[in-house]
Amino acid sequence: MVFVFMGCSENGALSGSNEVVTIENVMYQNQPFDSKAKFTENEKFRPNFLDTFMKKSRRVKWSQAKEYCEELELGGYSDWRLPTHQELEKVLSVDVYYALGDYKNFDEYAKEHLENAKKHVDKIKPYRVESGIGSELVVKKEFLENMPLINDKNPMGEFWAADERDEFWAMTLDLRNAVAWWTRKERGIGAYVLCCRKK
Repeated sequence: MVFVFMGCSENGALSGSNEVVTIENVMYQNQPFDSKAKFTENEKFRPNFLDTFMKKSRRVKWSQAKEYCEELELGGYSDWRLPTHQELEKVLSVDVYYALGDYKNFDEYAKEHLENAKKHVDKIKPYRVESGIGSELVVKKEFLENMPLINDKNPMGEFWAADERDEFWAMTLDLRNAVAWWTRKERGIGAYVLCCRKK
């Protein structure tokens, strides 16, 4: 399966600056997410349901996120990939708190990082900007209007990074709270995917 999102004018240049954003020689996918994708019960049992859900919501497990980027064709390029945490960090308008460690459960994470993470979140709250659909994020303005709905009622704002701790854990970066941590790659609710490539 190949995901094709082309937006070219007659002369081959990208039309609409909102499909791709370039920051420091890295191109970032900047297409709308559909985090409110609705499906009928029949659609949920179709063989291509996951493909349809991926295209609409782009909230998937880590391996699916990698596959999505590797198969993405956008702006005439097919060498898209998951961003490293350093690359994903450039999408944000504030510094990131890295809550990393060897923890295997929430209690271990909390013991090592929870207080510092809470202080960090309190510090960056004034920098959250609201989008047209009600997302409250700390992303650069170029990305804001195409982001999924993430706010107090829909707080899941984690995006996959390419960084792995081991075969079970990969890094996610929360674009609402500017906190990065290890997340189980096969976590049921997944995380969002935003692809990038070197310019």
